[in-house]
Amino acid sequence: MKKLLFTTLALTAAMPALGQSTAGNARVDLIQEGRHMPVLNEQNLGEARYIVPAAPEGSTQFAFTLKGYVFGIRLIKASYLGYETDTDYAAYTDMKTSGLGALVKKLDIWAVSRGSVSADGALRPDFHVQQNTDKKNRRVEMNYDNASRKIDVNIVPRLGSQGLPPATPKQRFEAYDTVTALLHMTRRGRTDADDLCRGSVPIFDSKQHYNLRLAPVGENRVKFLGDKQQAIHCYAYYEPVSGFDPEDLPDAEEAGTPIDVYFQYYPEVDMHVPVRFAYRISSFKAIIKMTGLMLVTPDGEIIMDES
Repeated sequence: MKKLLFTTLALTAAMPALGQSTAGNARVDLIQEGRHMPVLNEQNLGEARYIVPAAPEGSTQFAFTLKGYVFGIRLIKASYLGYETDTDYAAYTDMKTSGLGALVKKLDIWAVSRGSVSADGALRPDFHVQQNTDKKNRRVEMNYDNASRKIDVNIVPRLGSQGLPPATPKQRFEAYDTVTALLHMTRRGRTDADDLCRGSVPIFDSKQHYNLRLAPVGENRVKFLGDKQQAIHCYAYYEPVSGFDPEDLPDAEEAGTPIDVYFQYYPEVDMHVPVRFAYRISSFKAIIKMTGLMLVTPDGEIIMDES
């Protein structure tokens, strides 16, 4: 459960550079500000190169920074940048953790996903690349064949197992990668606001397949971006499906305790942005909150806020 909190949701420190942009109708390309974008192809596992075009004219762009606290100690820093159009999307994320004994491992991970937007608004990944820069330097490349509904997963160094039972080819293909999943969550509720906190988000992280089952709570005032503000409150229940080793499954308390997710709606870009996450069980307390935000509307207006 703790792995979910610090990878799926936190993977979600480009703002100093972005903050130099001039408010108004300036031309910016936020995804290229990702600190590892220049080395996206330096450790490719095959001959294919992963291309992320510049944000097109008329796209919606976004850049979020988040900081995480465990027992009140700041241990996590994450950023999430990208763009979407009516037909395409791309997103970059990175996360660094300082480590706290057995509770929080020291990590430095970045990931990039690119894909298409179908006629019904669904996101369909083309590729997902993840690079761990720890001692193992593990790289994950997931390439999607959307015509044949298959996904090729290449991991070096290889994982010790694919879990019991492993995720099926159908489960792998139909789930979102971790980066696309966060963008999908921002797009929920566009047609019907009640859909934001209902249903499940299926995720495949190259080994584990799980659902985030969402349930509505209401509205609450919570602190993010330096101030207490009204936000939409949802519960997210972590539901393992396949690809788990027995020791990685949540215990009864973890399985029954939801993650508190708070969304702020930005009508200028029609996005419900997750601005705060909280998770509390008897032996563990963590909070991740947004500390910086930049949005670029399709007509080029820049919206900025930071704590």
